[in-house]
Amino acid sequence: MLRIKQDSVFSTQQPEQQYVPLKQVSVEAYIKLFAADVTIKQIFRNDETIPIEAVYCFPIEEQAAIYSFVARIDDREIVAQLKEKKEAQREYNDALQQDHGAYLLEQDEKSQDNFIINVGALPTGKECHISISYVSELDLVQNGSRIRLVVPTTIAPRYNPSKGGISSPAGTTSKYIQTAPYTIEFRCRVEKTNISRVSSTSHPIQVEVGQEHVYVVEFAQQNTHLDRDILLDIELASNRSNTIVAVEPGAVMASFTPTEEDCQRAMNNVETTNEFIFIIDCSGSMRDENKIGLAREAMLLFLKSLPMNCHFNIIRFGSTHQALFHEITAIYNEQNAQQAEQLTNQLQADLGGTELLKPLQWVEQHSPGESRARQIFLTTDGEITNVNEVLDLCRSMAISTRIFSFGLGHSPSRSLVKGLARATNGRFVFIPSNTSVDIHVGEQLQRALQSCITGIEVKWSLDTTVISAPTKIPPVYANDRLIVYALANNPMFVVDHNSSVELYNDKSRLGEAKIDCIPNVSMNGTIARLAAKALILELQHSKLPSSIKKNNSGSLQSQFQEDKPSATPSVTIDEKEVTKKSTIELSLKYQILSPHTAFIGVEKRASSI
Repeated sequence: MLRIKQDSVFSTQQPEQQYVPLKQVSVEAYIKLFAADVTIKQIFRNDETIPIEAVYCFPIEEQAAIYSFVARIDDREIVAQLKEKKEAQREYNDALQQDHGAYLLEQDEKSQDNFIINVGALPTGKECHISISYVSELDLVQNGSRIRLVVPTTIAPRYNPSKGGISSPAGTTSKYIQTAPYTIEFRCRVEKTNISRVSSTSHPIQVEVGQEHVYVVEFAQQNTHLDRDILLDIELASNRSNTIVAVEPGAVMASFTPTEEDCQRAMNNVETTNEFIFIIDCSGSMRDENKIGLAREAMLLFLKSLPMNCHFNIIRFGSTHQALFHEITAIYNEQNAQQAEQLTNQLQADLGGTELLKPLQWVEQHSPGESRARQIFLTTDGEITNVNEVLDLCRSMAISTRIFSFGLGHSPSRSLVKGLARATNGRFVFIPSNTSVDIHVGEQLQRALQSCITGIEVKWSLDTTVISAPTKIPPVYANDRLIVYALANNPMFVVDHNSSVELYNDKSRLGEAKIDCIPNVSMNGTIARLAAKALILELQHSKLPSSIKKNNSGSLQSQFQEDKPSATPSVTIDEKEVTKKSTIELSLKYQILSPHTAFIGVEKRASSI
């Protein structure tokens, strides 16, 4: 909700909380292949007796590339410009001091899925129309059979360990609103190519199938409230190719989804002993929506599915953490399995705050022995503020450990849940309340027991020089999806009919797509924006030298044997500045928001308000 900024020159001194009424929210989306173009529209009104400055915090998926921010008041349209964040903030403050209107959109640097809008000097009795547009990759779910559009609508309260309590979102003075009187409208068009059906696990929907090229999806009920994320599942046709290509001037996207046979052909078989460590969030917030019940159900399924002779442990955490076994792991036998089942049946959301860093530090201090493969299954509602600190620790564990993360409930911190998996070559999954955990547990355990394809390289044959994004290809699992991009130095370069892309590793060729006819040509810059966002995320998630504390012998799993970082001194300020500078350059060149840039719009007013 948009809130009057208490320290604004326009705010009154009244002690009670003041809000700017949000009259309307609407979401329009267009889905093509594995990408979505989304526009969120919000209408606010100032019912106060004086002009106000207001702040509004809202969530958008971490991988989203925001490319447009427009404000409208009366018949005036203010199209914001993307600039370096400090410059944009200066312009915003200068405009307010001169009694002009100003509009600022920023990404929270500490939590990659939170964004902040500042609306300055909104006149009394006036409405402000805000439009935000972004493109985003869509996650592949259900063992590779579906893609999923997620539109986050709520920011769950985030626990701040340094404060010992709930922290305001995105470093603002805003308060969390658990119930809101306003509703949301939703409309999505889905291209029919390679699609068999559309469904939603979050809301009742109606699907119009009469149009020739697209399905049209809308909410089936009027007055839908913003009390949960919008989830739209798009079921893929079973006869699709494992390599799909889309092109636009200056950019190419290739999607590769390996089969079980592809993985077996490309994997190194190394004998290892598996360690499974289950880290379960038992903080007070897990009580809501029966998230602790989901964790309990998932843990019981895991215990029934673990392979014999493996080693395991269960760690509960909240304000403190408690392990089932004093050693880092114990052998999985009948006696230990009974102890684990008894503990699981007694799990409660009774450990206070959400301090994830401490149990991960305890695990990191006890590195796995030689010939051990450590897999961590982490179940949480992801409501913390020190996301970057946690992810930095996880990167230091990535040599020997993979994390398979489960985000529970309607509004976990998606950047945390995804970041935990990405930082350690693991996988993430989100389980909304009131859904079955069976298929998710099965998928994650199966992934933990199989090796992933590593060392993937991409060969672009495009008759021009290109930048490949991401620059370092992450591991990929069977029935999972890898998306890679090529950005041409010439943004107007047009791909010809003899172009191709090939994916391979040192074992075999994994996939190939020949562009013998130009498929799915797009002119709106979606592919270039997604490619630039992939490069920015790679910079943000890169393993900084400061993350590497020691060089353990580590696991023998093939995915951990390649590109081991060497022990290096602490990262310097210069290295951080280089990363920041590269991020800003990409952001400004491709006109997409980043943690170090901001959209700024100034509405020149002839006279003071």
